[in-house]
Amino acid sequence: MTLESYIENLRSKPEHVKKRYAFWTSFGVSFMIFAFWLGSFSSWGSTSSSAVATVVNKAGSPGQSLIAGVGSFFGDLKNMVFGAKKVKYTSVEIAPGN
Repeated sequence: MTLESYIENLRSKPEHVKKRYAFWTSFGVSFMIFAFWLGSFSSWGSTSSSAVATVVNKAGSPGQSLIAGVGSFFGDLKNMVFGAKKVKYTSVEIAPGN
C-alpha cells in the first residue's frame, strides 16, 4: 500500500476516525522529539550537575548574559554592514609546536 492510497483511504473515513489518526500521529511525532531531546543529555548524575554549575558560573547573571548577547549582536551587525576589521601582519614568526 502506497502512501497516496493510504491517504485516500483515510479521506473516506468518518470525521471522528480522522481526528483519532491525527491525534495519535501528532502524539507519536511529539514523543519522538521528546525522546531525542531527552537523549541529548550526555549523562545523568553528579557529573551533569557539575557541568551545569560550570556553565552557570561562566554565564554570570541573566542581565550580564543579556547585555553580552545584545553587544555581540550589534558587533556582528556592524561587521556585516561595514565589513570586518582587517589585520595586517608586518612580520611572521614561526615557532615550533608543542
